[in-house]
Amino acid sequence: MRHIFKPIKLSFIFTLLFIFTACNAAPQEAPTATPAPATATLSLPTDTPVPPTTTAPATETSTATVPPTATDTPLPTETATLTPTETATPTSTAQPLSASGAIVKYLVIPGTGGNVGCGDSLIPVSTGQLPSGEVVKDVTLALNSLFSTGVKYVGDLYNPVYQSGLSVDRVAFKKYSGETVIYLSGPFTKPKDNCDRLLYRAQVWQTIRQFKEIKDLTVWANKYLLGDLLVPASNSGGG
Repeated sequence: MRHIFKPIKLSFIFTLLFIFTACNAAPQEAPTATPAPATATLSLPTDTPVPPTTTAPATETSTATVPPTATDTPLPTETATLTPTETATPTSTAQPLSASGAIVKYLVIPGTGGNVGCGDSLIPVSTGQLPSGEVVKDVTLALNSLFSTGVKYVGDLYNPVYQSGLSVDRVAFKKYSGETVIYLSGPFTKPKDNCDRLLYRAQVWQTIRQFKEIKDLTVWANKYLLGDLLVPASNSGGG
């Protein structure tokens, strides 16, 4: 059995030596380096920086200022005039006190069955002046307008006061009590007709009493009480 193993072992060894010798005898080629791809060192066109875009376009300054429009100028609304009722003066067709609140004087509508004169009535007529809020100033204006009417008739309205040329000389007014004394001066003509005397007195007193601040009232004409001068012939008394 030992003799069989020995020839096999030797033949195996020779085989290995042959293979080894054949391998060493064949020239081995050195591996060639594979060249790197050509694109490794190329730069793309996009590497070039893009031009800056931060510069504002030229059109940005075209709207820097806005031209004024026609509505920038205010309309001239300060030239409005007063309504006619504030400046109107009595005409041939005198009107009653209007909504304007003007100072008034009183004239007579004859034959109406009213409670003044002999069945007559009084009607307020605008003087064309607005009250100032000062009693002395406003009552002076009202009475002077009444006495300066100057005609017997204003349209269909009767004015017995036309016979006199009185005017306000002075007004003494006590604000807290309302006590008022009015001094008139100038020519005075006493009406001959008793009804006219009553109407004369009613015109004057009603014109004064439109001012509610006036309470206790005394009216002098020159050196006489006007109420005494206007008492009807069949009556007596003062005022």
